[in-house]
Amino acid sequence: MNNVFVNPETRKIRAGWRIAIFLVVFIALSVITMFTVRAILGSLPKTSRLQFGIVAFASTVAVWLVAKFIDKRSLPSFGLKFDRFALLDVLSGIFNSALVMAAMYFLLEALGLIEFQGFTWWNNPENIIMGIGPIAWSSILAVFLTLTAVAWWEELVFRGYLFQNLVEGLNIWWAILINSVVFGFIHHMNPNATLLSSLIIVAITPQLIYAYLKTGQLWLPVGLHLGWNFFQASVFGFAASGQKDPSLIVQTPVGPDWLSGGAFGAEGSVLILPILFASFFLIHFWVNKTRHPDQMLLDIAVHGDK
Repeated sequence: MNNVFVNPETRKIRAGWRIAIFLVVFIALSVITMFTVRAILGSLPKTSRLQFGIVAFASTVAVWLVAKFIDKRSLPSFGLKFDRFALLDVLSGIFNSALVMAAMYFLLEALGLIEFQGFTWWNNPENIIMGIGPIAWSSILAVFLTLTAVAWWEELVFRGYLFQNLVEGLNIWWAILINSVVFGFIHHMNPNATLLSSLIIVAITPQLIYAYLKTGQLWLPVGLHLGWNFFQASVFGFAASGQKDPSLIVQTPVGPDWLSGGAFGAEGSVLILPILFASFFLIHFWVNKTRHPDQMLLDIAVHGDK
């Protein structure tokens, strides 16, 4: 019976049980924190951006607690070592995703699949700074902070705790498949999601995994995730996984959703898939130019990040 719960070789609780414990702790902390905040503030609207901060806080505490007391690992060992590459990786990831979303926008416009309608942040502002009004700057900051919280907690949970335990408990290929499928279909709960949009996110997820495997850290995936959502939603005017935010460019999808993305955004269009090859190339190029090419990928793929 002991072998069902504990690996006799490592004397550690098996990866599947660690994942189950983490999910219980994560959900419990999220609920407790949400109720505490609501008790203090009196109410919390469903559209409040504070909810994303609550989930980010709960996920960080949950990973720290389970890592310390169950995995017997430190939080930085899950890919949060703040070294000389950390900030550069975040910025590289943001730049990478900015290029991908720019390519997606201009491709859809060239094919007549979106209709440009103007620039919202540049309409009748007073006290313009760099061409953008003060109200717009506060909106930009609010959206950016929200998307930072989303990128942080989703990468910490999915490419951090869950993926790394799946690698240790199964193997690299099952870990990639399970992580991608779960991450894709969690987005099926988003507004305007379809089976196709969920499958496309399943196909998109390996670039985030690849960025982790190439660096052994979560900073590049966080930058990719943040840049993807910010430039998709706040610059080029797509919905971000079905969520619509104020954006620099106002555009409307035209034509079939499977090509234009429809109300779900760029991730609902199959045309995002060939552009992903460019993202993989940029990740590979960046890491090989900044690290020794024989460092991380094979090591983690074979042995896991223990």
